[in-house]
Amino acid sequence: MGEAGPIPHLPQNGKVVSFTPKSAATEIASGASLIVDVEFGRGRRLYALSQGIWDLPVIPENEGAPASPDTGSLLRVRKDGGFTPIVAGLDRPTSLEFIGKTAFVITLTGKVIRIDNARKPPFGSSHSVPRVMTGAARGGVEHG
Repeated sequence: MGEAGPIPHLPQNGKVVSFTPKSAATEIASGASLIVDVEFGRGRRLYALSQGIWDLPVIPENEGAPASPDTGSLLRVRKDGGFTPIVAGLDRPTSLEFIGKTAFVITLTGKVIRIDNARKPPFGSSHSVPRVMTGAARGGVEHG
């Protein structure tokens, strides 16, 4: 499960935790701001989706507000408890799903971003290519 942490959603408060019905939450990784989704990819590698930098004033009216545009990222959880960025500059991502080596990210505005070969380097960061797919959130798939 991903934890965004309290506002102002500082990176040190963003965590991936694991738990069972009979155990307390155990921290798996930390250090990413506003984590909104966690998924297993190919090979049971764990990934987190950071919505990005949240830099609004800390007032009750801003609770629940999204991160700043184009600051989100897809992150691979490392064994040492940190994160490796796979793709940065995503616009307020909200959901993540893997099909094989391909990651699909849904944004706050309903865009679907396809990230081919989303794995750790050398096959991830330098070779991952985000493509926006219009209409996929509504059932059709069109490459844009």
